[in-house]
Amino acid sequence: MVEPSDDTAGAPGTEPVPGAETPDPPAPEPDPGVTDPPSPDGVAAAVDGLSEQVRGFHARADNYEQIIRQMQNRIEQLQGDQVQALLKPVIRRFAGLHAQAAEAAERAGERGERAEKDFDFFMDTIEEALGLIDVESVEAEPSAEFDPAKHHAARVVTTDDPEKDRRVHRVLRQGFTYADADRVFLPAQVSVYRHEDSR
Repeated sequence: MVEPSDDTAGAPGTEPVPGAETPDPPAPEPDPGVTDPPSPDGVAAAVDGLSEQVRGFHARADNYEQIIRQMQNRIEQLQGDQVQALLKPVIRRFAGLHAQAAEAAERAGERGERAEKDFDFFMDTIEEALGLIDVESVEAEPSAEFDPAKHHAARVVTTDDPEKDRRVHRVLRQGFTYADADRVFLPAQVSVYRHEDSR
């Protein structure tokens, strides 16, 4: 009976050669998910770049906030201008009533009538009513220095007294303006002295 034999036994090239070096195993492939730790210089550069981006963001944010504030101020100004435009005819009418009451009070005072106090009360009531919408008088009065920002010279009265030159002769209609406004929207109508040498 024949014993089974190993097919590789005695095959040429299957036995190690005495004195031959064994080849090194192949180097493992690098794992793409693993990277070398960054150098300190690289970390510092990355931090500097991030800081610069943060500074740029804050600068842009401040710029945007400033633009928004300017837009809000402009919107409020336009709304205020619109309200003033709507109320101006009403305020002008109140100013006319105020002027009529002042003239009536002056005439009553010249005649010694007690109605002068009634007209004065009526004038004060008009000013209080306008004060409810932040409108106040420019307080033009005789002998005050003429101010073109608050007064409108409706008439000129000549005088030989140099002390009266460019002073209010008479208030024909009181002026009114909004509180804290940059300019008077309804100047007082006044007559103004102008000095002329009579020589």
